[in-house]
Amino acid sequence: MENFFVDQRSAIEFCAQTGEVLHLSKEVDPVYEVAAITKSFDGGPVLIFDRIKGYPGWKAVCNLMSRRERIAGFLKVTEQELPQRIVEAVFHPTPPQVIDNARCQEVVIDRGIDILGYLPVIKQTALDIGPVISGGVVMVQIPREMAKDSSSFNLSFHRLNPGLSKDWLSLATLYNRHFLEILYFHKERKEEYPITINIGLSPALNIVASGGAFPQIRPMGSDDLGVAGNLQGVPVEICRAKTVDAYALANAEVVIEGKVLYDEKITEIPVQEASSKGKEPERPYFFPEFLGYEGLADRAFKVQVTAITHRKEPFYYTPLADSFESSHLGALISEGSIYMACKNTAPSVFVNCHILDGMRGILGAVVQCRITHEMQQGISQNLISAAFGAVKDLKWVIAVDEDVDIYDPSDVLWAVTVRCRADEDVNIIKGAGIGNLFATKWSVDTTVPVTDKWRARRPRYEPIDLKRWLTEEEILRGLSLMCEGAKSIAKRRV
Repeated sequence: MENFFVDQRSAIEFCAQTGEVLHLSKEVDPVYEVAAITKSFDGGPVLIFDRIKGYPGWKAVCNLMSRRERIAGFLKVTEQELPQRIVEAVFHPTPPQVIDNARCQEVVIDRGIDILGYLPVIKQTALDIGPVISGGVVMVQIPREMAKDSSSFNLSFHRLNPGLSKDWLSLATLYNRHFLEILYFHKERKEEYPITINIGLSPALNIVASGGAFPQIRPMGSDDLGVAGNLQGVPVEICRAKTVDAYALANAEVVIEGKVLYDEKITEIPVQEASSKGKEPERPYFFPEFLGYEGLADRAFKVQVTAITHRKEPFYYTPLADSFESSHLGALISEGSIYMACKNTAPSVFVNCHILDGMRGILGAVVQCRITHEMQQGISQNLISAAFGAVKDLKWVIAVDEDVDIYDPSDVLWAVTVRCRADEDVNIIKGAGIGNLFATKWSVDTTVPVTDKWRARRPRYEPIDLKRWLTEEEILRGLSLMCEGAKSIAKRRV
């Protein structure tokens, strides 16, 4: 029988079977220690914290999506096929299924709400003003007037601060979220805005929730649950929330139910800290962000919490935003959008695309081209333009030939260094976005002109069997001393 990863537990079990789970049986403190340990294994094994100080019976999960090979395994494809798999899911959604007796509601707390007293929310660094819920996926139903279907749902991650009160939290979001469009729809009509915050989900749901920066492939009204259902191979199960007019993800480990009080203006800064600095306090640090910087506390929406529900013996998912896990999650929907745009632009030239880890999920991309005829010269520039159009926040694009490994940053950097003529191949587009970060876009075209390909031919060494000269142990020891870039080059024999 085929194995479907419909929840976090089935995904963890799969990783355990492949030896990719590391259990920490000794007690850890949710203040600093969980984050520091996770950062020590960034990009590595799934971490299960079996004993969390102050929270008996709870476990914490980190690094679930920290390796692309693992994500490809969850979706039953190769790494190279991930963008295509996203496109397939978008165009062939599997509608969700409403169920009763959901696992996420095995335990229900709807009185005496105390978020921090109940959930093992972590504080990541000493600079942070408080703890942060980093793995909470907000699910809202899209109004019929905005939806493609009669019942469509939007999923999105946001920065959630539960350290301001026992029974409410702040929700800080970016401008480029469909969540905000739906909020303003309800606000204009003075309607309630009920939501559920779902923690500890299937890999497919986490992937879709991370693709929120207005990619071309995910327009307003798209049903995120349908896309996730296709990705995981079976319909996503949802259930009615206990205390608000909303739905929850039935197989989530934890669900926080509540309403967005959009008329209340708040900040993420605790009252005592704000008052100690006067009327206009400096923005303190809060939550290391995906860019690799410390985040800054900001304005936020107030979410009144009406209930907390969870599975028995819950696993609390708490990823780091400044991590390989976050970069991988952010990249997948963006890659799918770029793939579709480039394939539509030049199907005979475009090969594949990839967002390198250092590009932080949505800020850069590598586009691979197969240019074999003089009549195709210049199409690489069209593909660069298509990529920019596919993901609004993309800052830069690198175009490479098919002999460059787009998954190896060393090989991509080699192409930029050796094959780029800066006066002709670098383009800068000013005023293409807002703010200091996105105001300028730029591209590097490293594709070799067809007439020069003969002089740009890369050497190809002959295949050999190292076991003729070395033992298996000696080969493994030798490989262990090589950096990842060197291993990639040796594997491809170039």
